[in-house]
Amino acid sequence: MQLKTALLTAALAAAGISAQSFAAAPPAPNGTATGSFNVTANVVASCKVVSTADINFGNYDPANVNNTTPLNNNAGSVTVRCTKNTLAYVSLQQGSNPGSSSTCVAPARQMKDTAGDLLAYSIYQDSGYSNVWGCDSTNSQSFTSTSVNTPKVYTLYGQIPAGQDVPPASTYKDTVTTTVSF
Repeated sequence: MQLKTALLTAALAAAGISAQSFAAAPPAPNGTATGSFNVTANVVASCKVVSTADINFGNYDPANVNNTTPLNNNAGSVTVRCTKNTLAYVSLQQGSNPGSSSTCVAPARQMKDTAGDLLAYSIYQDSGYSNVWGCDSTNSQSFTSTSVNTPKVYTLYGQIPAGQDVPPASTYKDTVTTTVSF
């Protein structure tokens, strides 16, 4: 056992380590020093169109039911999420087939069939079908986000005017782009 201890002490000495450094406790600190640093982040105002739901009018019958009564549908929607306290404006563009007199203030939206026939329609902000939803500051929707966790859901109130003189087709369609400005 003494031989092993002597050999270990000699090996440690050759490595420049004293056997006492293993047995001794670390020295007590003479003092302390502190420092500090900043943690930063920039939160940007942002919005996202989370989802949209199509307006599907179903059957339009201008010779019978819809000859004097417009076809209404309020099943479409746009859902928008923004960072807290962000003021956002939600507008609907004029569509892929705007009429020749169409503007952002007074959009003249039209669906088109494969033969090029056009069927006029409008999208409103209200269930009374009185406030057209367009792409101008006078007819877009606005809101200030209260929480990024509470998206704003807008209902789209679509209407096809009564008595349009159009041929039957399998489907008339249009694509409307939603724009969120913030």
